[in-house]
Amino acid sequence: MWQAKNAILIGVTLALTSVLVTTACKVGPNYEKPQVLQADLWTPPVEGPITTAEPNLLEWWKRFDDPVLDQLIVQAQESNATIEKSLANVRISLGALGISESQFWPTIGTMFQYQRIKTNQSQLASQGVVIEPYNLWLGGVAMTSWEIDVWGRVARMVEGAKATLESTVEDLRGVLISIRSQVGTTYMNVRTLQMQLSILRQSVKNYQTTLNLAKDKFKAGTNTLLEVNQAQTDLDILTASIPSTESSLDAAIFSLAYLCGTTSGPMKLLLGQPAPLPQMNDEIGIGIPAELLRRRPDVRSSERLVAAAVANIGAQEALNLPIFSLTGNFYLAANEFSGLGQQGSPAYSFGPSISWLVFQGGYVNSLIAQSKGQAQAALAGYRDTVLDAMRDVETAIVVLSNAKKSEMLYITAEKSAQQTYDLANLQYMAGRTSLDTLIQVQNDLLNAQTKLADSQGLVAQNTVSLYRALGGGWEDGAINQTAQRSAGMKDPS
Repeated sequence: MWQAKNAILIGVTLALTSVLVTTACKVGPNYEKPQVLQADLWTPPVEGPITTAEPNLLEWWKRFDDPVLDQLIVQAQESNATIEKSLANVRISLGALGISESQFWPTIGTMFQYQRIKTNQSQLASQGVVIEPYNLWLGGVAMTSWEIDVWGRVARMVEGAKATLESTVEDLRGVLISIRSQVGTTYMNVRTLQMQLSILRQSVKNYQTTLNLAKDKFKAGTNTLLEVNQAQTDLDILTASIPSTESSLDAAIFSLAYLCGTTSGPMKLLLGQPAPLPQMNDEIGIGIPAELLRRRPDVRSSERLVAAAVANIGAQEALNLPIFSLTGNFYLAANEFSGLGQQGSPAYSFGPSISWLVFQGGYVNSLIAQSKGQAQAALAGYRDTVLDAMRDVETAIVVLSNAKKSEMLYITAEKSAQQTYDLANLQYMAGRTSLDTLIQVQNDLLNAQTKLADSQGLVAQNTVSLYRALGGGWEDGAINQTAQRSAGMKDPS
């Protein structure tokens, strides 16, 4: 009978508890996404290869139509250490969310114990009590103090933990975009340096031809040893510049290997023989400016941090209010193991409690003030991130547009310099121009070719930078792939 009565009592208590939880209010401010007025009025420049067409940002690197670049991007996504760190941060935030959510539920533990007990008889002799040794078998379950979230303190904590998790996911997106961009720009730099090295080596051949002509003319008595020495000096100076360019190329390959989580040996095998610099001649659409900002992971992450900070205000304000809790336990105790099932062995305790910080020396109010300051700092950080994103996009558009203009001018200059060199070379062989003129024309050709290579490399690299600024590669597919990779990561323990 007692079991039925107490079961009813416990049921009524739990029902009242559930009413308290479901009707709980959340103290503190409710989050509203901040509005940045500049973002609504912002119109980035549209010039050069930039249009207002709908952007095509997914897997932008495939628009270069370069299989090696495609493979490098995949390898970086699979092996880059920075991505692994971001994955670990997501796992940390996911664990923090689970810890916060667990506070919605009671903590219940179980225990079983055996003791052989003998009381000191001399302590009880004055009372005429004689205690013989006896056994104690004990087992049951206990619920530690369970806070009923009447004021929404736990709910605010969960709200903040969710926002923090979402921020770390956006950070992971940002890292993916950044690593892809770094791989792309470094790869373009490698191909540019290979092109410059090829230009230098071809120029060495041209300078050697000029030196040979000068020597032949000297033997024929049509010029002086001074001209031969001058041609030799120019050849030596040019040849001496090659090791520096080779060092720059090796350094770029080392950087690319680092980004892809490997070493220079496998990277050189993957790169293969020197190849032309990949070019993308398509126009790049940026779409609606406001949507552009919403795509950027840094803006999204910063906004989520504001949400987390605002939720924390409510969690701290709830500490100024009474805390409603439930505790309870149920156990069986007997002197013999077989007696645990007898009617007299059960025991329990169950009941609510209320606690209130009546005086705490301003501790909670200081926590509230601190959390409000953190929210203001997060809001300022969000606004700064939006402005920085706008500046980043505008800069990338202008730099790419100007690089395209320079490339077109250098193409014309290189063609003119090549024609001038061919003509000067013929005239020198015919004795109709001086060696000084030929060497000057050679230098002009080398300068034009080098500038053109630099310009084409900058166009390719700035194209990649623009895609990064636009949030290129923002998609869930890569996040899902990296999540699968995270699941397969080894536990360091």
